[in-house]
Amino acid sequence: MAATSPYDELTPERIKANMLSDLEVKGAHIDSREGSYANTLVSVAAYQIYKLYQQFPSLLSMVFPDETAGEYIDKNAAQVGMVRAPGKKATVPVTFTGANGTYIPAGTALYAPESGLQYITTQDATIADGTATAQAEAAEIGADYNLPAGYITSMYINVAGVLSVRNDVAATGGVNEESDADLYARYHARRTLPITSGNKNHYITWATEVTGVAYANCIPLWNGNGTVKVVIAGADRGPVDETIRSACAAYIEENRPIGATVTVVSVAEREIPLTASVTLVEGYSTDQVGDQLEAAVNELLSSQPFGTTVTIPFSRFLACLLQCPGVADYSAYTVDGASAAVTINAGDAPVVGTITIT
Repeated sequence: MAATSPYDELTPERIKANMLSDLEVKGAHIDSREGSYANTLVSVAAYQIYKLYQQFPSLLSMVFPDETAGEYIDKNAAQVGMVRAPGKKATVPVTFTGANGTYIPAGTALYAPESGLQYITTQDATIADGTATAQAEAAEIGADYNLPAGYITSMYINVAGVLSVRNDVAATGGVNEESDADLYARYHARRTLPITSGNKNHYITWATEVTGVAYANCIPLWNGNGTVKVVIAGADRGPVDETIRSACAAYIEENRPIGATVTVVSVAEREIPLTASVTLVEGYSTDQVGDQLEAAVNELLSSQPFGTTVTIPFSRFLACLLQCPGVADYSAYTVDGASAAVTINAGDAPVVGTITIT
């Protein structure tokens, strides 16, 4: 149920009635019937007071923002020197084939037919020995532009002499603008976690100030005295590409205390396969149970602290299975190949792998 404001019941009519009642209590015996002079004056004042009351709930978002406060998150974050990460455009080298001597100017528009996403070359190229390579940039910011190799294969306007175009490697570096939830999480951490010169929280703050890094954790003394490991991830707790990782490492290097040896690593995806033999509730299929189990286990995995080695008891995975609406009972169940606790390492980005339901 939607939250209610203490001012929701203060309608113009109720405010007017209260004002006229106060006048009576104070001995002002005047004609207050509808259409009278006093009633008209009080009606105008009551409506203006009503409009003022309607602004009060938004004042809470201005002073005490949460992840739903929109622009007020930015305004409060700016007071402690924080700004919303603007997002970045993906870049990718593309290879043209065609007639030798064909000139391909910077600004040539390319696109991926399957998605329609557009890329623009940022440097001139001339075909020699049948091929030419040029760097291209996404038309807009966003992670959607990080397309795999082989997806960018068309030109918006054909260039005479060019036979084909293709990206032989994946496009990388595209990052969405920081979401309200992620900006608020960073702002809240800044306000609540003590930051001193080079402590653990300071490394986490430096890492998440880099565009494309939404989650970070710091492991002090991970490889002896003076060593620091920073584990980072993107907005979905998934791996970041090398462009973002190296940018994060460079930024921390600029800010870190003298004497620290810092290693910055991205999480690596780790698939956790699930296998179960179950008795189905009437009306459910194994595919439906698989979907239910996947959702439940994903929720369990996402609830674990980021960048920390944790051991999840097998009973919690079993609870995910037994809470599925389509499961009446089970006879066998394995998680990551065994019926035992699962250890998630600090550098893991755990995701549900293959699900087999029989």
